[in-house]
Amino acid sequence: MLFTTHTIVGAAIGVATKNPALGFAAGFLTHHIMDSLPHFDQGSYRAIKSGPNYLNTKIDNVPEFSYIKRDWIMLLIDFALGGTLFLSLLALLPIDVWFYLIIGALGCLMPDIIDSSPLWSKKLRTKYKLITKYHKFHKFFHWTVKKNQAFLGATTQISLIIISLAYLLK
Repeated sequence: MLFTTHTIVGAAIGVATKNPALGFAAGFLTHHIMDSLPHFDQGSYRAIKSGPNYLNTKIDNVPEFSYIKRDWIMLLIDFALGGTLFLSLLALLPIDVWFYLIIGALGCLMPDIIDSSPLWSKKLRTKYKLITKYHKFHKFFHWTVKKNQAFLGATTQISLIIISLAYLLK
C-alpha cells in the first residue's frame, strides 16, 4: 500500500480516537488490515502472481530490495502527494487535533518504516531476529496486485483516502 494511503487513513484514525496510545496502536493494526486488501505499489511491477499469503497464494517476486529508477520516482511522487495532503490537513484542521492526526499517521506508517524501507530494513532484518519475525508477519498480510491489475489496486486506495478525507473534513 502506498505511503499516501497509510498516512491519510492513519491520520483519520488518530483524530477519531482522540487518544494518543489508542490512535497509534489502531493505526499500526489498521496498516496490516489495509495491506490485506488488493493494492498497487512499487511491488506491482515485480509481482508475477497476485494474492495474499493469508489466502495461501505463493507470491514469486523479484527480490524486494532491487529498486530501480521507476521505483524511486514512484516513491518520491508518493511521498510528495502524501506530504502535501497531510500538510493541507494541518492547515485546514484546528490545532487541537494536530497531535492526534500526527500520532495516528505515524502509527499507520510504522510497519513500513520498520520493515519496508529500501534504506535500512534489510540491515535491520539481518541484525535483529525480532525484525525478521516481524517481516514474515507483515508480509503475510500483503496483497500487492500485478501491474495489469493496477486499476483495482488504485481504486482500493483512492476509496480509502476519500473516505478518510471526508471524515476529517466533515
